[in-house]
Amino acid sequence: MTNSSINWADYLPFFKPYEFECNCTHKCGLQNMTKEHMDLLFKARKMVDHRGIKFDIISGSRCTYWNKHEGGTFSSDHVTGEGSDIFVSGSRDRFLILKALIKVGFSRIGIGRTFLHAGSAARNDQEVCWLY
Repeated sequence: MTNSSINWADYLPFFKPYEFECNCTHKCGLQNMTKEHMDLLFKARKMVDHRGIKFDIISGSRCTYWNKHEGGTFSSDHVTGEGSDIFVSGSRDRFLILKALIKVGFSRIGIGRTFLHAGSAARNDQEVCWLY
């Protein structure tokens, strides 16, 4: 169930479709990332590439079942393919990835101990930053 409107070759070498598939226990295979979200994410990834920073996606698309399991809200960016969680290994990486996300235009950012959430759903509040 890959989003066919995305040309994944445009996001190489940084991202591959399987990284954004739902991680649910049902193996639903949902991958509905939007082109707009992926374009922003790709720009942010390119900005930190020269720093040798890992930019691993730990959560992309989520079916409604898995979103609820993970504690996501009914309006979660993940459900509509407009949210990604990025692994961060420490404070320097967290700062540099956060800086890149803001610079390219993400205005919905969640900060966890080991990840950053980058959200781009226009229907949700903008210019927000929350903690997990």
